[in-house]
Amino acid sequence: MRRSSFGTALITGFGVSALVATTACGGTSGNDLFGLGDGGADGSQTNGEGGVIVLGRDGGTGMLGGGGADGAKGDSSTTESVCPAGLMCNVSCTGGGTTTITGKVYDPAGKDPLPRGVPTGSAACNCGALFESGAVTNTTTAVDGSFTLKNVPVGTGVPLVLQVGKWRRSVKVNVTACTDNAQPGNTLTLPGTIPAGDIEDNMPDIAVSTGSADTLECLLLRMGVPAAEYVAGTSTAGHVHIFSGGDTGGGFGGGGGGGTAEANPMPGAPASSTALWGSQAQLMPFDVVLLSCEGGETYDAQPAFLENYLNAGGRVFASHYHYSWFSGPLDSSQSYTAPSDWGTNLATWTTDSSDGNGPIGGVIQTTLNGSTMPFQKGLNLSTWLDENGALGTNMEPPTELAIYQPRYNARVGAANTPSQAWIAADPSTPGESGATMYFSFDTPVGAPIPAGGTSPAYCGRAVFSDLHVAGNTTNCSTAGGGGGGGGGGGGGGGGGGGEKGCDNTKLPPPSSCDNVDLSPQEKALEYMLFDLSSCVVPDTVTVSADAGLPPPPSK
Repeated sequence: MRRSSFGTALITGFGVSALVATTACGGTSGNDLFGLGDGGADGSQTNGEGGVIVLGRDGGTGMLGGGGADGAKGDSSTTESVCPAGLMCNVSCTGGGTTTITGKVYDPAGKDPLPRGVPTGSAACNCGALFESGAVTNTTTAVDGSFTLKNVPVGTGVPLVLQVGKWRRSVKVNVTACTDNAQPGNTLTLPGTIPAGDIEDNMPDIAVSTGSADTLECLLLRMGVPAAEYVAGTSTAGHVHIFSGGDTGGGFGGGGGGGTAEANPMPGAPASSTALWGSQAQLMPFDVVLLSCEGGETYDAQPAFLENYLNAGGRVFASHYHYSWFSGPLDSSQSYTAPSDWGTNLATWTTDSSDGNGPIGGVIQTTLNGSTMPFQKGLNLSTWLDENGALGTNMEPPTELAIYQPRYNARVGAANTPSQAWIAADPSTPGESGATMYFSFDTPVGAPIPAGGTSPAYCGRAVFSDLHVAGNTTNCSTAGGGGGGGGGGGGGGGGGGGEKGCDNTKLPPPSSCDNVDLSPQEKALEYMLFDLSSCVVPDTVTVSADAGLPPPPSK
Protein backbone atom coordinates (compact mmCIF):
# COMPACT_ATOMS: atom_id res chain seq x y z
CA MET A 1 0.00 0.00 0.00
CA ARG A 2 1.26 3.49 -0.80
CA ARG A 3 2.10 5.94 1.92
CA SER A 4 2.70 9.64 1.61
CA SER A 5 6.12 10.74 2.78
CA PHE A 6 5.14 14.39 3.23
CA GLY A 7 2.33 16.45 4.64
CA THR A 8 -0.85 16.61 2.57
CA ALA A 9 -4.11 18.46 2.47
CA LEU A 10 -6.70 15.81 1.85
CA ILE A 11 -10.16 16.46 0.44
CA THR A 12 -12.05 13.21 0.82
CA GLY A 13 -15.52 11.87 0.59
CA PHE A 14 -18.30 11.53 -1.94
CA GLY A 15 -18.38 15.13 -2.57
CA VAL A 16 -15.14 15.83 -0.90
CA SER A 17 -13.65 16.46 2.45
CA ALA A 18 -10.35 18.14 2.88
CA LEU A 19 -7.62 17.02 5.19
CA VAL A 20 -4.16 18.40 5.69
CA ALA A 21 -2.17 15.44 6.93
CA THR A 22 1.11 15.29 8.82
CA THR A 23 4.52 14.23 7.56
CA ALA A 24 4.93 10.47 7.38
CA CYS A 25 1.53 8.84 7.16
CA GLY A 26 0.65 6.37 9.90
CA GLY A 27 -2.33 4.37 8.77
CA THR A 28 -2.77 0.65 8.52
CA SER A 29 -1.44 -1.94 6.18
CA GLY A 30 -5.00 -3.20 5.96
CA ASN A 31 -6.29 -6.34 4.33
CA ASP A 32 -8.04 -4.89 1.33
CA LEU A 33 -9.62 -7.69 -0.66
CA PHE A 34 -10.15 -5.41 -3.64
CA GLY A 35 -7.85 -3.94 -6.26
CA LEU A 36 -5.53 -5.21 -8.95
CA GLY A 37 -2.93 -2.61 -8.04
CA ASP A 38 -2.50 0.65 -9.86
CA GLY A 39 -1.42 0.50 -13.46
CA GLY A 40 0.43 3.54 -14.68
CA ALA A 41 1.33 4.35 -18.27
CA ASP A 42 4.06 1.76 -18.06
CA GLY A 43 1.75 -0.85 -16.61
CA SER A 44 3.64 -0.86 -13.33
CA GLN A 45 1.82 -2.27 -10.33
CA THR A 46 1.84 -1.63 -6.62
CA ASN A 47 0.25 -4.14 -4.29
CA GLY A 48 -3.48 -4.64 -4.54
CA GLU A 49 -4.64 -2.57 -1.61
CA GLY A 50 -5.90 0.44 -3.51
CA GLY A 51 -2.93 2.64 -2.79
CA VAL A 52 -4.07 5.06 -0.09
CA ILE A 53 -4.54 5.12 3.64
CA VAL A 54 -7.45 7.14 4.95
CA LEU A 55 -9.40 8.02 8.04
CA GLY A 56 -13.08 7.27 7.70
CA ARG A 57 -16.10 6.36 9.74
CA ASP A 58 -17.42 3.02 10.87
CA GLY A 59 -20.85 1.76 9.96
CA GLY A 60 -22.35 5.26 9.78
CA THR A 61 -21.64 6.16 13.42
CA GLY A 62 -19.28 9.00 12.60
CA MET A 63 -16.43 7.51 14.64
CA LEU A 64 -12.87 7.40 13.45
CA GLY A 65 -11.50 4.18 12.05
CA GLY A 66 -13.19 1.79 9.70
CA GLY A 67 -15.97 -0.60 10.57
CA GLY A 68 -15.33 -4.26 10.03
CA ALA A 69 -17.95 -6.67 8.81
CA ASP A 70 -19.18 -7.03 12.39
CA GLY A 71 -19.45 -3.28 12.85
CA ALA A 72 -16.40 -3.09 15.09
CA LYS A 73 -13.94 -0.27 14.67
CA GLY A 74 -11.15 -0.98 12.25
CA ASP A 75 -7.48 -0.32 12.85
CA SER A 76 -6.70 3.13 11.48
CA SER A 77 -3.59 3.58 13.65
CA THR A 78 -3.86 7.35 13.64
CA THR A 79 -0.90 9.58 14.35
CA GLU A 80 -0.88 12.93 16.10
CA SER A 81 -1.25 15.81 13.67
CA VAL A 82 1.82 18.02 13.46
CA CYS A 83 2.66 20.85 11.12
CA PRO A 84 4.28 19.66 7.86
CA ALA A 85 7.93 20.63 7.50
CA GLY A 86 8.54 24.00 5.83
CA LEU A 87 5.01 25.28 6.47
CA MET A 88 3.45 27.45 9.18
CA CYS A 89 0.33 26.19 10.94
CA ASN A 90 -2.25 27.86 13.20
CA VAL A 91 -1.22 31.30 11.98
CA SER A 92 -2.86 34.02 14.11
CA CYS A 93 -4.78 36.62 12.10
CA THR A 94 -5.98 40.02 13.32
CA GLY A 95 -9.63 40.94 13.50
CA GLY A 96 -10.82 37.35 13.83
CA GLY A 97 -9.65 36.48 10.33
CA THR A 98 -8.40 33.09 9.19
CA THR A 99 -6.41 31.48 6.40
CA THR A 100 -8.62 29.54 4.00
CA ILE A 101 -8.57 27.62 0.74
CA THR A 102 -11.78 27.70 -1.25
CA GLY A 103 -12.68 26.00 -4.49
CA LYS A 104 -14.90 23.50 -6.18
CA VAL A 105 -14.09 19.86 -6.94
CA TYR A 106 -15.04 18.33 -10.29
CA ASP A 107 -15.17 14.95 -12.00
CA PRO A 108 -12.14 13.96 -14.11
CA ALA A 109 -13.55 15.81 -17.14
CA GLY A 110 -13.71 19.05 -15.15
CA LYS A 111 -17.36 19.50 -16.13
CA ASP A 112 -19.58 18.29 -13.28
CA PRO A 113 -18.86 19.30 -9.67
CA LEU A 114 -18.90 16.48 -7.15
CA PRO A 115 -21.86 16.53 -4.77
CA ARG A 116 -21.59 16.44 -1.02
CA GLY A 117 -21.44 13.08 0.64
CA VAL A 118 -19.48 11.06 3.16
CA PRO A 119 -15.92 9.76 3.51
CA THR A 120 -15.52 6.82 1.23
CA GLY A 121 -13.69 3.71 0.20
CA SER A 122 -13.93 -0.05 0.28
CA ALA A 123 -11.19 -1.88 2.13
CA ALA A 124 -12.73 -5.17 3.22
CA CYS A 125 -15.55 -3.17 4.86
CA ASN A 126 -13.01 -0.89 6.55
CA CYS A 127 -13.38 2.68 5.38
CA GLY A 128 -10.72 3.75 7.82
CA ALA A 129 -8.08 1.93 5.81
CA LEU A 130 -8.32 4.47 2.99
CA PHE A 131 -7.97 7.85 4.69
CA GLU A 132 -4.62 9.45 5.46
CA SER A 133 -3.71 9.69 9.14
CA GLY A 134 -2.75 12.88 10.95
CA ALA A 135 -5.03 15.54 9.49
CA VAL A 136 -4.28 19.19 10.21
CA THR A 137 -7.64 20.42 8.92
CA ASN A 138 -10.49 19.05 6.81
CA THR A 139 -13.93 19.79 5.42
CA THR A 140 -16.62 18.38 3.15
CA THR A 141 -18.04 19.97 0.04
CA ALA A 142 -21.49 21.42 -0.38
CA VAL A 143 -23.95 19.88 -2.83
CA ASP A 144 -22.47 22.03 -5.62
CA GLY A 145 -18.95 20.71 -4.98
CA SER A 146 -17.69 23.89 -3.30
CA PHE A 147 -15.71 23.91 -0.08
CA THR A 148 -14.01 26.22 2.39
CA LEU A 149 -11.02 24.74 4.18
CA LYS A 150 -10.17 26.80 7.27
CA ASN A 151 -7.00 27.41 9.26
CA VAL A 152 -4.78 25.82 6.63
CA PRO A 153 -0.97 25.78 6.74
CA VAL A 154 0.75 28.76 5.16
CA GLY A 155 3.57 28.49 2.65
CA THR A 156 4.61 27.37 -0.80
CA GLY A 157 3.46 24.05 -2.21
CA VAL A 158 0.90 23.05 0.42
CA PRO A 159 -0.27 19.58 -0.72
CA LEU A 160 -4.05 19.36 -1.16
CA VAL A 161 -5.56 15.93 -1.76
CA LEU A 162 -8.97 15.43 -3.38
CA GLN A 163 -10.46 12.06 -2.57
CA VAL A 164 -13.63 10.10 -3.25
CA GLY A 165 -13.15 6.50 -2.23
CA LYS A 166 -10.20 5.22 -4.24
CA TRP A 167 -10.35 8.23 -6.55
CA ARG A 168 -7.51 10.34 -5.13
CA ARG A 169 -5.58 13.29 -6.55
CA SER A 170 -2.84 15.34 -4.87
CA VAL A 171 -2.15 18.92 -5.94
CA LYS A 172 0.08 21.62 -4.45
CA VAL A 173 -1.15 25.14 -3.80
CA ASN A 174 0.54 28.28 -2.52
CA VAL A 175 -1.18 29.66 0.57
CA THR A 176 -0.97 33.27 1.78
CA ALA A 177 -1.73 33.90 5.45
CA CYS A 178 -4.94 35.50 6.73
CA THR A 179 -6.75 35.59 3.40
CA ASP A 180 -8.84 33.35 1.18
CA ASN A 181 -6.76 31.40 -1.30
CA ALA A 182 -9.40 30.74 -3.95
CA GLN A 183 -8.62 28.02 -6.48
CA PRO A 184 -9.60 29.06 -10.00
CA GLY A 185 -12.35 27.58 -12.13
CA ASN A 186 -12.42 23.83 -12.55
CA THR A 187 -8.74 23.22 -11.78
CA LEU A 188 -9.52 20.83 -8.93
CA THR A 189 -10.52 17.56 -10.58
CA LEU A 190 -10.33 13.91 -9.69
CA PRO A 191 -7.76 11.94 -11.70
CA GLY A 192 -8.71 10.44 -15.04
CA THR A 193 -5.39 8.63 -15.36
CA ILE A 194 -2.34 7.83 -13.23
CA PRO A 195 1.04 8.74 -14.75
CA ALA A 196 3.87 6.25 -14.50
CA GLY A 197 5.75 6.66 -11.23
CA ASP A 198 2.95 8.61 -9.53
CA ILE A 199 2.67 7.22 -5.99
CA GLU A 200 0.26 9.85 -4.64
CA ASP A 201 -2.73 9.65 -6.98
CA ASN A 202 -5.07 6.70 -7.28
CA MET A 203 -8.11 5.37 -9.14
CA PRO A 204 -10.42 2.43 -8.46
CA ASP A 205 -10.27 -0.69 -10.61
CA ILE A 206 -13.58 -0.86 -12.47
CA ALA A 207 -14.69 -3.96 -14.37
CA VAL A 208 -17.19 -3.42 -17.20
CA SER A 209 -19.11 -6.28 -18.79
CA THR A 210 -20.24 -5.09 -22.22
CA GLY A 211 -23.37 -6.21 -24.04
CA SER A 212 -25.26 -5.89 -27.30
CA ALA A 213 -27.92 -3.41 -26.18
CA ASP A 214 -26.17 -0.54 -24.38
CA THR A 215 -22.80 1.19 -24.04
CA LEU A 216 -22.35 1.65 -20.30
CA GLU A 217 -18.60 1.43 -20.83
CA CYS A 218 -18.69 4.80 -22.60
CA LEU A 219 -19.94 6.62 -19.50
CA LEU A 220 -16.43 6.61 -18.00
CA LEU A 221 -14.91 8.16 -21.13
CA ARG A 222 -17.50 10.94 -21.02
CA MET A 223 -16.70 11.45 -17.34
CA GLY A 224 -13.11 12.26 -18.32
CA VAL A 225 -11.33 8.89 -18.11
CA PRO A 226 -9.15 8.68 -21.26
CA ALA A 227 -9.21 5.79 -23.71
CA ALA A 228 -5.70 4.75 -22.60
CA GLU A 229 -7.19 3.62 -19.27
CA TYR A 230 -9.32 0.98 -21.04
CA VAL A 231 -7.69 -2.45 -20.96
CA ALA A 232 -8.80 -5.99 -21.70
CA GLY A 233 -9.59 -8.16 -18.69
CA THR A 234 -7.25 -8.10 -15.72
CA SER A 235 -4.42 -6.16 -17.36
CA THR A 236 -2.80 -3.76 -14.88
CA ALA A 237 -1.99 -1.18 -17.57
CA GLY A 238 -5.23 0.72 -16.88
CA HIS A 239 -8.17 1.02 -14.52
CA VAL A 240 -11.20 0.31 -16.76
CA HIS A 241 -11.21 -3.45 -17.34
CA ILE A 242 -13.35 -4.60 -20.26
CA PHE A 243 -14.99 -8.03 -20.36
CA SER A 244 -17.32 -9.28 -23.09
CA GLY A 245 -20.77 -10.15 -21.78
CA GLY A 246 -23.46 -12.16 -23.56
CA ASP A 247 -23.50 -15.30 -25.66
CA THR A 248 -21.63 -14.86 -28.93
CA GLY A 249 -23.88 -17.42 -30.59
CA GLY A 250 -27.20 -16.83 -28.81
CA GLY A 251 -30.48 -15.28 -29.83
CA PHE A 252 -31.48 -11.69 -29.15
CA GLY A 253 -33.94 -10.09 -26.79
CA GLY A 254 -34.70 -12.90 -24.37
CA GLY A 255 -37.03 -15.85 -24.71
CA GLY A 256 -34.13 -18.25 -25.31
CA GLY A 257 -30.59 -18.58 -24.11
CA GLY A 258 -30.17 -15.10 -22.71
CA GLY A 259 -28.25 -11.99 -23.72
CA THR A 260 -25.81 -11.51 -26.57
CA ALA A 261 -22.38 -10.01 -26.96
CA GLU A 262 -21.39 -6.81 -28.70
CA ALA A 263 -20.91 -7.16 -32.42
CA ASN A 264 -17.42 -5.67 -32.11
CA PRO A 265 -15.95 -6.49 -28.69
CA MET A 266 -12.69 -4.99 -27.48
CA PRO A 267 -9.78 -7.07 -28.81
CA GLY A 268 -8.56 -9.45 -26.14
CA ALA A 269 -11.53 -8.86 -23.83
CA PRO A 270 -12.31 -12.21 -22.18
CA ALA A 271 -15.83 -13.57 -21.82
CA SER A 272 -17.58 -12.25 -18.71
CA SER A 273 -19.23 -15.60 -17.96
CA THR A 274 -15.92 -17.41 -17.65
CA ALA A 275 -13.42 -14.68 -16.70
CA LEU A 276 -15.36 -12.14 -14.59
CA TRP A 277 -18.12 -13.95 -12.71
CA GLY A 278 -17.06 -17.57 -13.12
CA SER A 279 -16.11 -17.46 -9.44
CA GLN A 280 -16.10 -15.03 -6.54
CA ALA A 281 -12.31 -14.90 -6.80
CA GLN A 282 -12.60 -13.46 -10.34
CA LEU A 283 -14.78 -10.61 -9.08
CA MET A 284 -12.75 -9.75 -6.00
CA PRO A 285 -9.93 -7.75 -7.68
CA PHE A 286 -12.39 -5.05 -8.73
CA ASP A 287 -13.66 -2.16 -6.63
CA VAL A 288 -16.73 -1.65 -8.84
CA VAL A 289 -18.43 -3.89 -11.42
CA LEU A 290 -20.59 -2.32 -14.17
CA LEU A 291 -22.98 -4.60 -16.07
CA SER A 292 -24.13 -3.22 -19.43
CA CYS A 293 -27.35 -4.56 -20.95
CA GLU A 294 -26.95 -7.64 -23.18
CA GLY A 295 -30.34 -7.32 -24.90
CA GLY A 296 -31.58 -10.39 -23.05
CA GLU A 297 -31.35 -11.81 -19.57
CA THR A 298 -27.76 -12.11 -18.40
CA TYR A 299 -26.04 -14.98 -20.15
CA ASP A 300 -24.80 -17.66 -17.74
CA ALA A 301 -25.02 -15.50 -14.63
CA GLN A 302 -23.78 -16.78 -11.28
CA PRO A 303 -25.84 -14.86 -8.70
CA ALA A 304 -24.34 -16.66 -5.69
CA PHE A 305 -20.85 -15.45 -6.62
CA LEU A 306 -22.10 -11.89 -7.11
CA GLU A 307 -23.83 -11.95 -3.74
CA ASN A 308 -20.66 -13.19 -2.04
CA TYR A 309 -18.69 -10.40 -3.74
CA LEU A 310 -21.20 -7.78 -2.59
CA ASN A 311 -21.32 -9.17 0.93
CA ALA A 312 -17.53 -8.88 1.07
CA GLY A 313 -17.72 -5.17 0.22
CA GLY A 314 -18.03 -5.12 -3.58
CA ARG A 315 -20.01 -2.56 -5.58
CA VAL A 316 -22.24 -3.43 -8.55
CA PHE A 317 -24.19 -1.33 -11.06
CA ALA A 318 -26.55 -3.39 -13.25
CA SER A 319 -28.74 -2.09 -16.08
CA HIS A 320 -31.97 -3.40 -17.65
CA TYR A 321 -31.83 -7.14 -18.44
CA HIS A 322 -29.26 -7.64 -15.72
CA TYR A 323 -32.30 -7.65 -13.43
CA SER A 324 -32.02 -11.43 -13.77
CA TRP A 325 -29.10 -11.41 -11.31
CA PHE A 326 -31.55 -10.26 -8.66
CA SER A 327 -34.80 -11.96 -9.79
CA GLY A 328 -33.60 -15.08 -11.56
CA PRO A 329 -34.51 -15.62 -15.24
CA LEU A 330 -38.03 -14.53 -16.13
CA ASP A 331 -37.81 -14.49 -19.91
CA SER A 332 -35.25 -17.13 -20.89
CA SER A 333 -34.70 -20.85 -20.48
CA GLN A 334 -31.60 -20.49 -18.33
CA SER A 335 -31.52 -22.41 -15.07
CA TYR A 336 -29.71 -20.18 -12.56
CA THR A 337 -31.65 -18.80 -9.60
CA ALA A 338 -31.45 -15.67 -7.48
CA PRO A 339 -30.34 -15.90 -3.84
CA SER A 340 -33.23 -16.47 -1.46
CA ASP A 341 -32.75 -13.09 0.23
CA TRP A 342 -32.92 -11.26 -3.11
CA GLY A 343 -35.77 -12.00 -5.56
CA THR A 344 -39.11 -10.56 -4.46
CA ASN A 345 -37.49 -9.35 -1.25
CA LEU A 346 -35.82 -6.59 -3.31
CA ALA A 347 -38.61 -5.68 -5.75
CA THR A 348 -41.57 -6.94 -7.73
CA TRP A 349 -40.01 -8.15 -10.97
CA THR A 350 -41.67 -8.48 -14.38
CA THR A 351 -40.65 -8.94 -17.97
CA ASP A 352 -41.45 -6.00 -20.21
CA SER A 353 -42.26 -5.68 -23.87
CA SER A 354 -41.59 -1.96 -24.04
CA ASP A 355 -40.04 -0.70 -27.23
CA GLY A 356 -40.57 2.98 -26.46
CA ASN A 357 -37.66 5.37 -26.59
CA GLY A 358 -39.25 8.05 -24.41
CA PRO A 359 -38.51 10.39 -22.95
CA ILE A 360 -40.55 9.96 -19.83
CA GLY A 361 -40.28 12.04 -16.68
CA GLY A 362 -38.29 10.53 -13.83
CA VAL A 363 -39.40 11.65 -10.36
CA ILE A 364 -36.57 11.88 -7.83
CA GLN A 365 -37.55 10.05 -4.66
CA THR A 366 -37.07 12.15 -1.53
CA THR A 367 -38.67 9.98 1.19
CA LEU A 368 -37.37 6.72 2.60
CA ASN A 369 -39.04 3.57 1.34
CA GLY A 370 -42.09 2.72 3.44
CA SER A 371 -41.77 5.92 5.43
CA THR A 372 -42.55 9.61 5.38
CA MET A 373 -39.07 10.39 6.67
CA PRO A 374 -36.77 12.28 4.28
CA PHE A 375 -34.34 10.41 2.06
CA GLN A 376 -31.40 12.80 2.33
CA LYS A 377 -29.44 11.27 -0.55
CA GLY A 378 -32.46 11.68 -2.82
CA LEU A 379 -32.83 15.30 -1.78
CA ASN A 380 -29.14 15.86 -2.53
CA LEU A 381 -29.48 14.14 -5.91
CA SER A 382 -32.41 16.37 -6.86
CA THR A 383 -30.54 19.53 -5.86
CA TRP A 384 -27.38 18.46 -7.67
CA LEU A 385 -29.17 17.52 -10.89
CA ASP A 386 -31.05 20.82 -10.85
CA GLU A 387 -27.88 22.86 -10.30
CA ASN A 388 -26.20 21.02 -13.17
CA GLY A 389 -28.99 21.60 -15.68
CA ALA A 390 -30.21 17.99 -15.76
CA LEU A 391 -33.83 18.50 -14.67
CA GLY A 392 -36.70 19.83 -16.75
CA THR A 393 -35.12 19.12 -20.13
CA ASN A 394 -36.86 17.79 -23.24
CA MET A 395 -40.22 19.27 -22.18
CA GLU A 396 -40.38 17.27 -18.94
CA PRO A 397 -41.60 18.98 -15.72
CA PRO A 398 -38.95 21.24 -14.16
CA THR A 399 -38.31 18.91 -11.20
CA GLU A 400 -38.07 15.71 -13.26
CA LEU A 401 -35.29 13.91 -15.13
CA ALA A 402 -35.88 13.17 -18.82
CA ILE A 403 -35.30 9.42 -19.29
CA TYR A 404 -34.79 7.94 -22.74
CA GLN A 405 -35.21 4.22 -23.45
CA PRO A 406 -36.92 3.50 -20.13
CA ARG A 407 -37.67 -0.11 -19.28
CA TYR A 408 -40.14 -1.39 -16.70
CA ASN A 409 -38.91 -4.48 -14.88
CA ALA A 410 -38.88 -3.44 -11.23
CA ARG A 411 -41.22 -1.88 -8.70
CA VAL A 412 -39.92 -1.14 -5.24
CA GLY A 413 -42.67 -0.86 -2.62
CA ALA A 414 -42.96 -0.67 1.13
CA ALA A 415 -42.69 -4.45 1.44
CA ASN A 416 -39.27 -4.41 -0.24
CA THR A 417 -37.51 -3.26 2.90
CA PRO A 418 -33.90 -3.83 1.77
CA SER A 419 -34.33 -1.52 -1.23
CA GLN A 420 -34.45 2.25 -1.67
CA ALA A 421 -35.88 3.76 -4.84
CA TRP A 422 -34.04 6.83 -6.17
CA ILE A 423 -36.01 7.61 -9.35
CA ALA A 424 -39.49 6.46 -10.41
CA ALA A 425 -41.56 6.91 -13.57
CA ASP A 426 -43.84 9.96 -13.59
CA PRO A 427 -47.45 9.10 -12.66
CA SER A 428 -48.53 10.10 -16.16
CA THR A 429 -46.43 7.34 -17.78
CA PRO A 430 -49.00 5.17 -19.63
CA GLY A 431 -49.41 1.87 -17.81
CA GLU A 432 -46.19 2.29 -15.87
CA SER A 433 -46.95 4.93 -13.26
CA GLY A 434 -44.45 4.71 -10.43
CA ALA A 435 -42.26 2.03 -12.01
CA THR A 436 -38.80 2.15 -10.44
CA MET A 437 -36.07 3.47 -12.72
CA TYR A 438 -33.20 3.42 -10.21
CA PHE A 439 -32.92 1.69 -6.85
CA SER A 440 -30.15 0.56 -4.52
CA PHE A 441 -29.72 -1.93 -1.70
CA ASP A 442 -26.95 -2.55 0.82
CA THR A 443 -25.39 -5.90 1.58
CA PRO A 444 -25.48 -8.31 3.24
CA VAL A 445 -29.26 -8.06 2.99
CA GLY A 446 -30.69 -8.33 6.47
CA ALA A 447 -27.38 -7.57 8.16
CA PRO A 448 -27.84 -7.31 11.94
CA ILE A 449 -27.12 -4.27 14.07
CA PRO A 450 -23.95 -5.10 16.00
CA ALA A 451 -23.86 -4.85 19.78
CA GLY A 452 -23.56 -1.22 20.75
CA GLY A 453 -24.26 -0.05 17.19
CA THR A 454 -27.08 2.01 15.78
CA SER A 455 -27.28 0.71 12.20
CA PRO A 456 -26.77 -2.59 10.36
CA ALA A 457 -23.24 -3.77 9.59
CA TYR A 458 -23.49 -3.34 5.83
CA CYS A 459 -20.44 -3.86 3.65
CA GLY A 460 -21.38 -3.68 -0.07
CA ARG A 461 -23.91 -1.95 -2.30
CA ALA A 462 -25.74 -2.64 -5.55
CA VAL A 463 -27.64 -0.31 -7.89
CA PHE A 464 -30.16 -1.38 -10.53
CA SER A 465 -31.02 1.00 -13.37
CA ASP A 466 -34.00 0.17 -15.61
CA LEU A 467 -33.00 2.24 -18.61
CA HIS A 468 -30.38 2.32 -21.32
CA VAL A 469 -27.55 4.67 -20.49
CA ALA A 470 -26.94 5.54 -24.13
CA GLY A 471 -30.61 6.19 -24.86
CA ASN A 472 -30.47 10.00 -25.08
CA THR A 473 -29.27 11.06 -28.53
CA THR A 474 -29.97 14.79 -28.21
CA ASN A 475 -26.35 15.78 -27.50
CA CYS A 476 -24.38 13.58 -29.91
CA SER A 477 -21.41 15.12 -31.67
CA THR A 478 -21.62 15.62 -35.42
CA ALA A 479 -18.98 12.94 -35.82
CA GLY A 480 -20.61 10.60 -33.34
CA GLY A 481 -23.61 8.34 -33.37
CA GLY A 482 -27.21 9.34 -33.09
CA GLY A 483 -28.49 6.01 -34.28
CA GLY A 484 -31.43 6.34 -31.97
CA GLY A 485 -32.99 3.78 -29.70
CA GLY A 486 -33.27 0.14 -30.37
CA GLY A 487 -36.53 -1.63 -30.92
CA GLY A 488 -37.89 -4.73 -29.32
CA GLY A 489 -37.60 -5.88 -25.76
CA GLY A 490 -33.84 -5.68 -25.85
CA GLY A 491 -33.61 -2.12 -27.04
CA GLY A 492 -30.54 -2.99 -29.04
CA GLY A 493 -28.77 -1.32 -31.93
CA GLY A 494 -30.47 1.77 -33.21
CA GLY A 495 -31.42 2.88 -36.66
CA GLY A 496 -27.99 4.28 -37.43
CA GLY A 497 -26.50 1.04 -38.69
CA GLY A 498 -24.33 -0.13 -35.83
CA GLU A 499 -24.95 2.79 -33.49
CA LYS A 500 -26.45 2.84 -30.01
CA GLY A 501 -27.26 6.30 -28.76
CA CYS A 502 -24.29 8.48 -29.61
CA ASP A 503 -21.89 5.55 -29.87
CA ASN A 504 -20.72 3.83 -33.06
CA THR A 505 -20.71 0.13 -32.27
CA LYS A 506 -19.22 -0.68 -35.65
CA LEU A 507 -16.04 -0.04 -33.69
CA PRO A 508 -14.88 -1.79 -30.51
CA PRO A 509 -14.74 0.09 -27.22
CA PRO A 510 -13.43 2.59 -26.37
CA SER A 511 -13.11 3.71 -30.03
CA SER A 512 -16.88 3.30 -30.31
CA CYS A 513 -17.58 5.95 -27.68
CA ASP A 514 -18.70 9.45 -28.65
CA ASN A 515 -16.82 11.76 -26.30
CA VAL A 516 -19.55 14.32 -25.67
CA ASP A 517 -20.95 15.95 -22.56
CA LEU A 518 -22.97 13.69 -20.30
CA SER A 519 -26.69 13.61 -21.04
CA PRO A 520 -29.06 14.35 -18.14
CA GLN A 521 -29.66 10.66 -17.44
CA GLU A 522 -25.92 10.01 -17.61
CA LYS A 523 -25.36 12.76 -15.03
CA ALA A 524 -27.73 10.90 -12.71
CA LEU A 525 -25.66 7.78 -13.28
CA GLU A 526 -22.42 9.65 -12.63
CA TYR A 527 -23.83 10.81 -9.29
CA MET A 528 -24.84 7.27 -8.39
CA LEU A 529 -21.49 5.85 -9.50
CA PHE A 530 -19.68 8.09 -7.01
CA ASP A 531 -22.27 7.21 -4.35
CA LEU A 532 -21.72 3.55 -5.19
CA SER A 533 -17.99 4.03 -4.60
CA SER A 534 -18.61 5.50 -1.15
CA CYS A 535 -18.45 3.88 2.24
CA VAL A 536 -21.74 2.15 2.85
CA VAL A 537 -23.68 4.39 5.21
CA PRO A 538 -27.30 3.23 5.57
CA ASP A 539 -29.82 5.50 3.87
CA THR A 540 -31.51 6.16 7.21
CA VAL A 541 -28.36 7.71 8.69
CA THR A 542 -28.18 11.50 8.62
CA VAL A 543 -24.67 12.58 7.68
CA SER A 544 -23.34 15.31 9.95
CA ALA A 545 -21.63 18.41 8.65
CA ASP A 546 -18.16 17.04 9.35
CA ALA A 547 -19.08 13.60 7.95
CA GLY A 548 -17.18 11.88 10.72
CA LEU A 549 -13.78 13.18 9.70
CA PRO A 550 -11.06 13.67 12.31
CA PRO A 551 -10.87 17.01 14.12
CA PRO A 552 -8.03 19.43 13.45
CA PRO A 553 -5.10 19.34 15.86
CA SER A 554 -5.26 21.26 19.12
CA LYS A 555 -1.67 22.38 18.96
